[in-house]
Amino acid sequence: MSHLKLVSSREPTSVEKVQLRLRDGKPPAMLQCRCGGREVIVSLTGVMLKDGKPFGGTRQLLCAACFTKGERVVLA
Repeated sequence: MSHLKLVSSREPTSVEKVQLRLRDGKPPAMLQCRCGGREVIVSLTGVMLKDGKPFGGTRQLLCAACFTKGERVVLA
């Protein structure tokens, strides 16, 4: 029967270091995308015009970084 051995942990890659830094320095109530971005675009879907003014619609918060890459990631 073999015994278990401890293996030393590897150093995090540069991408993992940035992700850890971004995740650890965030207040709990702040929105953050899976990409690490905290910039938000407000999107309204289904807005109608009444007397020349917009009303109604569904409000969604999108990640600005992902949106610029062509992805639509809804945050809240």
